[in-house]
Amino acid sequence: MKYTTLPPIGTLTLPTLTWKPTSACSPRSAGAVIEDVWAHRWGGGSFDSVVAEFLQPANQASAHFVYAGETGNDAGRCAQMVPLAAKAWTEAAFNSEGVSIECADAIWLGHDPVGFARTARICGWLLQHQHLPALWVHDPHTHQRGITRHADGGADAGGHTACPTTDLELWQQFVSRTAAELLHGHYRTGWAR
Repeated sequence: MKYTTLPPIGTLTLPTLTWKPTSACSPRSAGAVIEDVWAHRWGGGSFDSVVAEFLQPANQASAHFVYAGETGNDAGRCAQMVPLAAKAWTEAAFNSEGVSIECADAIWLGHDPVGFARTARICGWLLQHQHLPALWVHDPHTHQRGITRHADGGADAGGHTACPTTDLELWQQFVSRTAAELLHGHYRTGWAR
């Protein structure tokens, strides 16, 4: 499946970012370099419930960003919960090398074209900020740099084999859209911490 209609490249702004710091994070390992932007999907719940879960260190889970997409009651909401310099608890063995975006399910189920395009815009900003290429990293074990699905990390990333999508046509569309947004540029500085 692919989205047949998306907003033109460069027409979407980054969402307004709310700072919701969590203590469910830790320092990156000494010498660790951010290698990949990791895409995730909620797997149920709402923006507030995902944020609430990530605020509890006992849950041993968090993400750098939580994005509600552009449909439903939470449309447009986006929170940063972990500073980019710290590691979120979301990719298990790859936490020290990753930056994570948790997205609403509708984006990855084909029900939110604007949210899909805005997620690519966010991902492009992160790639630019971290000096990463817009390439799909099929296997994070190789230490290539770019964009990866949570599923691509396999058991070492927690075994989330369907996150954010198993639809590789949709995922390729996302990688292509992110590359186009990165090439377009015109990002504002200081969007995230």
